[in-house]
Amino acid sequence: MRVRPLRTPEDAAACIEFWHEVYRDLPCWVPLDRHHYEDMLSGRSPAAANAQVQTFLADDGHRILASVTAVREEAYVQHRNEQTGHLLFFEALDGQGDAVDQLLDTACGWLESRGCDAARLSLLPGWQLPPTIDAYDVVPTLFHTYNPAYYHAYIKNARFRTEHGCVEYRVIFTPELSNRYREMVKRASDAGVRLRTWDLDHLEDENVLFTTLFNETFRSHWGFMPLSSAVMSELTVGFRDVLVRDFLIFAEVDGRPVGFVYSVPDLNQAFHRMGEKPVDENVAEFQRYVGEIDHGVLLIIGVDQGYRGRGINLGMAARSYLAMVERGYRSASYTVVMDDNWPSRRTAEKLGARVTRNFNIYRRELK
Repeated sequence: MRVRPLRTPEDAAACIEFWHEVYRDLPCWVPLDRHHYEDMLSGRSPAAANAQVQTFLADDGHRILASVTAVREEAYVQHRNEQTGHLLFFEALDGQGDAVDQLLDTACGWLESRGCDAARLSLLPGWQLPPTIDAYDVVPTLFHTYNPAYYHAYIKNARFRTEHGCVEYRVIFTPELSNRYREMVKRASDAGVRLRTWDLDHLEDENVLFTTLFNETFRSHWGFMPLSSAVMSELTVGFRDVLVRDFLIFAEVDGRPVGFVYSVPDLNQAFHRMGEKPVDENVAEFQRYVGEIDHGVLLIIGVDQGYRGRGINLGMAARSYLAMVERGYRSASYTVVMDDNWPSRRTAEKLGARVTRNFNIYRRELK
């Protein structure tokens, strides 16, 4: 068994194929966009503009057994003033504990050699959301990963500890909740808050505003780092064909933008039904599945610190959820929420949502 660095496009393609091998028989897995992840693994994506990136593969000379990508992200280091590196896209076959130990030791050594004194596994804004620790029998919602249950023992055996938890909420829409949402929207309006939908005809400009508000409102959020417009555009311009105008909300007070909601259809419902068929070769089928989506994902909500406590968050989320109801959606997620982010958790509860999935973020000290 050996651990080797990923060097070539062929290595990246082989790594993606290995991921498919890990998951192919797991019915709730959603196949990945191969080209997107090949760029991520190789450090060619917009997210890697200020990062040192190295993917490592553990193999036995015949096949890949495990993989992980080590990232030293300078934007994170500078913003947080901490020498934390990140380990992302960890995947492994079952029964390969020794290979995983060597793989993660090698990746941690790479981070330490670049000045990192700790490694965080599984979460980095713009890169990856953390692994699930439950709900293995449910297809994950958009942007979330899926993973085998045995990963957590692998990670703990490699001397990582649980650093933080986070949750995903889910709400089942009812007429009573719709009435509650209308009241939330009215209260925000009566308080002088203008809720407007995004202008999809000028999406590049809206993306700049989205990026600015995101970076301002999440400045002190745990695990946060500023993201560039190029990275955020993957959520906006990159999703232009599937965005729903009325799901996307900006809040303004006296003409000043003070908050936003980024919500989208749960495209994983469509991707899961596609299986491993390429979307670009089966566009009509994919569009049909998109038209049958009945679940929305409220991924990000933010309010400028000076305007919190005025119900702006509830007004924006309620406006977005009402648009989903009007579109015939049956339910929606409210995600990702850190365990100790009680303002956001209370918002989810007031919207009628309940926790349905949990995730863990791991840490290993290097010095």
